[in-house]
Amino acid sequence: MVKFSGHDKFECKIDWITKGLQAYSCNNTIFSTSNLELSIEQLGLGINMIKSLHHWMKVLGLIENNNLSLLAQKILENDIYLESSDTLWLMHWNLVKSIKRSSLAYLFFNKFYLYKFTKDDIIREVNLWLHEQGIKVSPVTISSDVDVFIKLYKNNEKDMNLFSDLNILNSISASGYTLNINATKDISDKVFLYILLDFIELRYQNVVTSISIDEIEKGILSIQKCLCLSENKLYTKIYKLKELTNNKMYYMESSGMRQIYINELLDKSELLNQIFN
Repeated sequence: MVKFSGHDKFECKIDWITKGLQAYSCNNTIFSTSNLELSIEQLGLGINMIKSLHHWMKVLGLIENNNLSLLAQKILENDIYLESSDTLWLMHWNLVKSIKRSSLAYLFFNKFYLYKFTKDDIIREVNLWLHEQGIKVSPVTISSDVDVFIKLYKNNEKDMNLFSDLNILNSISASGYTLNINATKDISDKVFLYILLDFIELRYQNVVTSISIDEIEKGILSIQKCLCLSENKLYTKIYKLKELTNNKMYYMESSGMRQIYINELLDKSELLNQIFN
């Protein structure tokens, strides 16, 4: 299953999430088609923007099973204006970790990972992948999806798009962009650990005693690529796991094998509490 639409051609704004969380916490039918007049009044957005906001809240992991997720609750309680880069990195990870949520974001960070590119370069990569998979998607849909993706991540202080502050994409010309592997906003050690735990749950259903570093760097879901980490920055995080987890998880290299060993998995919910507290 792939998803190259849903946003109605609107990139997500920071203040949209604030409005959406506040409104949804009071009324979880705010996005219902039967409540459109009320939604317009409470959110201050047009009908198509409201549909787009609903889409973004789901793919960012803020709405799950028609309820606010634990992440959404923590944001609502502690960082409603999304001032912390930790909050943004957690939502970014939710977006890029599954091809079912945003196929373009997943493919860009995990498969394409272009250092210098134009819109046409991304479209070409998408079309090649779709051809290999035997999947047909409208060229118009792909083009609009790429436009929204670039706006969502491009460093642009004027527009305040959701992930602009993470400094993941920079403009180098009227149509060219670069991936800022060595210049993104810092990721806290606890957020990295949370993402690693989520990765283990997604890839191994929490049944694993060790993880190859190659899997983290080059796997079909690559933490290194998703977080735009250089190898040095990645290892800086990995080396801290032993102290951060009180020896429950640690890195060791033996006989040419680079592994993270797992004695005990931490509770993600408790870790999320620590991140926001």
